[in-house]
Amino acid sequence: MIAMVQPPIMTHDSRSAPLQSESHYVQLFDSHPQPMWVYDTETLRFLMVNNAAVAHYGYSREDFLKMTIRDIRPREDLPDLLESVAKGCLGVEQPSVFRHCLKDGGIIFVEISSHAFDFEGRSARLIMALDVTQRLAAEQKIRESEELFRAVSNVTADVIWDWNIVTDTMWWSEGLKVVFGHSPEESRRNFEFWKTHVHPDDLERVLRSTQSALDSREQTWEDQYRFFRDDGSIAYVEDSGYIIYDRQGKPVRCVGGMTDVTARKEAEDKLAHQAALLDMARDAIVVHGIDHRILFWNKGAERIYGWTAEEALGRSVGPLLYGDDFNSLAYAAAVVDTGEWTGEIAQRRRDGSCITVEARCSLMRDSTASPHSILSINSDITRRLAIEEQLRQAQKLEAVGRLTGGIAHDFNNLLTVILGNAEVLAERLSEDKSLRHLAEMTSAAAQRGADLVHRLLAFARRQALKPQVVDLNSLLKDMDGLLRRALSAEIEIEFIQSADLWNALVDPSGLETAILNLCLNARDAMPRGGQLTIETGNLSLNQDYAHCGAEIAPGQYVVVTISDTGIGMQPQILARAFEPFFTTKETGKGSGLGLSMVFGFAKQSNGHVKIYSEPGRGTTVKIYLPRAVRGEEETRSRPEKAVVPQGTEKILLVEDNGLVLSYVAAQLENFGYRIIAAGNGQEASDILREVSDIDLLFTDVIMPGGLNGGQLAEEARRIRPEIPILFTSGYTEDVITHQGGLDPGLHLLKKPYRPRELAAKIRLILDGKRGQESL
Repeated sequence: MIAMVQPPIMTHDSRSAPLQSESHYVQLFDSHPQPMWVYDTETLRFLMVNNAAVAHYGYSREDFLKMTIRDIRPREDLPDLLESVAKGCLGVEQPSVFRHCLKDGGIIFVEISSHAFDFEGRSARLIMALDVTQRLAAEQKIRESEELFRAVSNVTADVIWDWNIVTDTMWWSEGLKVVFGHSPEESRRNFEFWKTHVHPDDLERVLRSTQSALDSREQTWEDQYRFFRDDGSIAYVEDSGYIIYDRQGKPVRCVGGMTDVTARKEAEDKLAHQAALLDMARDAIVVHGIDHRILFWNKGAERIYGWTAEEALGRSVGPLLYGDDFNSLAYAAAVVDTGEWTGEIAQRRRDGSCITVEARCSLMRDSTASPHSILSINSDITRRLAIEEQLRQAQKLEAVGRLTGGIAHDFNNLLTVILGNAEVLAERLSEDKSLRHLAEMTSAAAQRGADLVHRLLAFARRQALKPQVVDLNSLLKDMDGLLRRALSAEIEIEFIQSADLWNALVDPSGLETAILNLCLNARDAMPRGGQLTIETGNLSLNQDYAHCGAEIAPGQYVVVTISDTGIGMQPQILARAFEPFFTTKETGKGSGLGLSMVFGFAKQSNGHVKIYSEPGRGTTVKIYLPRAVRGEEETRSRPEKAVVPQGTEKILLVEDNGLVLSYVAAQLENFGYRIIAAGNGQEASDILREVSDIDLLFTDVIMPGGLNGGQLAEEARRIRPEIPILFTSGYTEDVITHQGGLDPGLHLLKKPYRPRELAAKIRLILDGKRGQESL
């Protein structure tokens, strides 16, 4: 060991003798060429530093006086330092070599001489630091003193070896026995000892690397391999050497050290295994420091967030996952305060999309029990929350559906009587204008009530639809005149029709109503005029898009897009646009069921509806309708109304509501038909068995107790297979519908209906039956 230069001050314990001139010692201390300092043995804080320490370490004097000796020791050396502090053996009097950190991040080896003394009433130590980095690194200087070389080799934890390349002999330090169990004396023979103890699977590679270093005249050589201990066990070693060449450039000697890194290798393998297990987790496992810098980022985090570990490590978790919303980092303070935290956090992915995670956070502490980092296990629950929201919406929809179904049947029965009688009165009171006006008002009010119930049923997806193959371009062409009359003259209408548009499978009447509702909404959004654009097109949605949308199945769709240049909607209003009874219009100017009806109709048609809007930039609504299967017969979007002649056939009328039964029977008799009335399904079944010349069964669908309309129809077909059947209902309750659509071959007259609609429907069915019989 190189002898230490004795410090020029405090050669005695100040506790046993008074100081000489204090300013004299301070001057000597500050002018000493080697770094020196004084530190408090209790707090480890620097109390004084000289100019040499400031210059050598790069810290200012003010920096030093704010630091402790822990701050100049590498992190990996801190446990040993703290252990020495705990044992009270930090202040050894003999010089020792330690690693120190410079301000620029460099590491130096220093030889420390330590002396205890009192400093202004504190227990302190005077330190003189000698930088021996170059001395230790320069193996040439070490070889100048063989005695020094042997001494160092015998006290170091590494195994020191000296290979004379010319004579092929090797010298091993005592560490060979301590570390690997081999006797140095028996091993100090030749190079063969080393070769026989290198693992055979590693030997050829290591020999090649050694020869390559010698041939290329490299100054140093290093490698890693497996080495057999004396007991036959295997050690993982790191080996390095310094090569000496003669004046002709021929290698003559190599001196080096072998380090047993088995424990480190096993720890690294264990950590790698643990990391591999963590990478198998589907959840994101993230560790970030108290300063929010990311320390660990598993494969699950890569999958969820889109950032690779290389991109994420070292970055602040705030800008990476939260953008400018640093309030989301409040959980970190809760973790530090309580040790753990669980909750939902809104985050963002690399592509900018927003996700919600369920975070389970735990505080991790360092060896001093101080908060060190936060471990977060984050589960992406974005899709789960969307599904839960859909379930809540479905439950709300089901509740509205049950409510609607409960009132639709009875309410439509009443409206059938009111609407029908009001129309009859209006016709018969043509001479009395005042009474006729009252009858027309009654009819209009009843029709408005019928429309309200119809919209409720549409939103609840409980209306009876009759899907048909429809050409949307033709349907819109037929609606052109209606739309122009319904909209303001200041609104310009533009149709953009796809030339190769697919046919859609949809109820044409329901679609017309939906389109009209959207156009009327657009009109109200453009009080000063504007442009309304109606566009058709084809769209194929793959599984990925459907999965992201979570509300529409993959497949081919025909799309109707209705756009306006109106006032648009605020985000909070847009979020509630499809809610029933939600409206921003003044009282009496909107029921809040227009968009709800469109939504319910699209869903019941196995399609979807999407709305886009921004304040001041208008609104766009897209209706997705399923493409019709090729080969199905196309129907006209507006079938021609049949002529309504009277008849003389015998009709079995089945209706559980007495008022409706009386009203309908009277209307049919006025049209010339012969009526047999029944108040329930069982009574009608008995009549069918007794009366053989019934031409038509006209029955309500929903009838309490006994047989409902569907069951009565099955019974009628067993008794009279050829009898035509017309159903009527204000609410079918899926008795004669399947997934919202009428079963094939069934006829339904929806309540409420006008006398003319009743007569036309009955005549159409009877004439169709007669046509089939004549074939």
